[in-house]
This record gives sequence, structure tokens and C-alpha cells, in this order.
Amino acid sequence: MRKSFDHRYLLRLLTLALIYPLGLLADPAEGPRKSGVRWYKGNTHTHTLNSDGDSNPGEVAHWYRDHGYDFLVLSDHNYLTEIGVLQREFDRETEREKGSAFLLIPGEEVTDQYIEEHDNRYYAVHINAIANARVVDPQGGASVREVLQRNIDAIHASGGFPHVNHPNFYWSITADDLYSVTRLRHFEIFNGHPQVHDWGGGGFPGLEELWDALLSRGRIYYGIAVDDAHNFKKWGPKYSNPGRGWVMVRSEELSLSAILTALKAGEFYASTGVEFLELTAGGGRLSLRIRQSGEVHEKWGMLNEFKYRTTFVGKDGRILKIDESMAPSYELQPGDLYVRARVDSSEGASAWTQALFAPGKGQAY
Repeated sequence: MRKSFDHRYLLRLLTLALIYPLGLLADPAEGPRKSGVRWYKGNTHTHTLNSDGDSNPGEVAHWYRDHGYDFLVLSDHNYLTEIGVLQREFDRETEREKGSAFLLIPGEEVTDQYIEEHDNRYYAVHINAIANARVVDPQGGASVREVLQRNIDAIHASGGFPHVNHPNFYWSITADDLYSVTRLRHFEIFNGHPQVHDWGGGGFPGLEELWDALLSRGRIYYGIAVDDAHNFKKWGPKYSNPGRGWVMVRSEELSLSAILTALKAGEFYASTGVEFLELTAGGGRLSLRIRQSGEVHEKWGMLNEFKYRTTFVGKDGRILKIDESMAPSYELQPGDLYVRARVDSSEGASAWTQALFAPGKGQAY
């Protein structure tokens, strides 16, 4: 069963933040700090029949639970899917079968738009509300930036926290747009939907480039990977299928309060398949231990292991170092503003750490 949250847990987090200097945070003053915490796999963006998905909430949630996820946000368009009954079913199943717990988190994809009438230009402005207590209606606005800010404010007022979805969908949201708003620290740097243009092109930056453009201004932003799944019955490259992107959250426990605390504080990495055994960031150093993966030959019992390349990226997207070991690390040098790491495997999967800023650098807004 999931543990309840009380103030003693928050006190432990604050105490541990002083004791353990290493962690995932760009800002070392907040978030969980405890030796022995574990990683929880989750997805914050998926759809059901309550909007434009092809399966009901129970089918969707069971897919994720049955494929090794620990938590899931059901984020239907402008609809807050009721999760209480379904969560109790999972809890009873966990207790009966003595299996792993599975956590559902309420959410909504606040789906808004801005239309520039003089050139007939459409902008899609979609923002996920995570753990909102009520439906957040699209707020509208007289510009992309106003639509962003009004919806971000409404999400906070609902008790949720926001992450901006697929900025390159309809080539709608720029780095300047994101930088112009307040109370925003999270946006998608990978989205598995086949129509959202993660890699950019035609004069538009990819989402990693957009991320570096923001980080290079000295402001902390956390990068999220999602699958944005709609299709659970048809499979293929042209369908929006589950399992393409997720977050690995470092938390003391699988509870709503603990997962939200870690997500808000940047205690997670984004992945499409690469996993870390360890990730430490602090004291001016970003260090990883990568989990080896591969297939074992059925007859000979030999591992056809994947190989890995870690690219450490700094201000303006400059490559600071390339490391092909299983335990890559980078120490901030004089003049470095931040470092983040992208790990690519020979399988074609990737993972992204959050940015570690130099001491005294990196502001929230």
C-alpha cells in the first residue's frame, strides 16, 4: 500500500538536503536528499477515451503497470480523468498479489491556442497540469506568451504544477516565449508523438537546442521525456504508441507527495531507454554509472552488449566532453555556466540529465 505523507517526511527532506551534497538538482537548496533512495519510472503525458485516445483509463493504466512503470499521469485534453476508483483497484491488486505498487496521479493537458489573424497563423499552446484538483479551462490570450502565462497561472491556482508540452508542435513555442513567462520550470525535451518535431528543422531549433538556449540565460529549466500516447490498439511508427519516453524519478517512496516533490525539484532524468545505476551532481561534478544492457545469445550465452556515448553539453550547446566509458563524469571548469549530459546507446535510445549549474549560477525565474 502507498504510504501517507506527513510533515516529518518534509523535515527529513530538508535535513538530508544539508547532509548530502550530491544529487540531481541544479539548485542544491531544495528536494530530497537521502542515501538509498531509488528510481521510479513514470510517464506524465498520455491519453484515454476521455479525450482522443483509443482505450479506456483502466486499459491504459494497466499497460503501463504491466510494462514496468511505477506511476502514471492520465492527461486528457481539457478533462480531468477521475482516478480514485481505479487507484483503489490497483491498491487491492497489489495487496492481494503482493506485487509492486502502482501510483496514478491526476492530470490534464490544458489545450489552448492562439491565432494570428493577419497572417492566418495557428499556434498550439498545450500545457500539462500535474496533480491539479479541478479542471483547468483554457484561458486564452492575445499572444502566445499571454496564453502561456494565463494557463500557467490557472494551473498553479488549481493546486497543480505545469510542464509545457511539445513546443515544436505546429512550430508554436520559442525559447523567447518560454523565457518570457514566470512560474515555469518544466517542459518536454522529448515527446514520442510522430508529429511534434522534436529534432527541429527548416530554421527551427530542436528541443535540446531550445533547452540550451534557455539554460544559457542562467535560468533553471528541467527537461521531461514523455510518450504522449494515444494509440494502444494500433502499433507502428505513424501511431502515437506508449513506451517511447519517460522520466526516472529519484524518491524516498512511491507516494503522491514524494513523487511530486522530486519532480518539482528536478530529481529525475529523462529517457527513451538508457538507464543509470547512479547519477550524482554537486560539488562542481556531474557523474554517471550507466546500466549495461543487451541481448544474450540463446545458444552461446554471450551478451551482445550495447555501447554508450556520453556527451557533456554546456552553455550555448557547446560540447564540453565526450566520454564512451560506463562511468562518465565531467568537472565544471572556470568559465562554465552549466553542464548537462546526454547518453546515447548503440540501440538508438538516449537519456538526458538535468543541468548542473556552476556554484552561484542558475536562477529559478
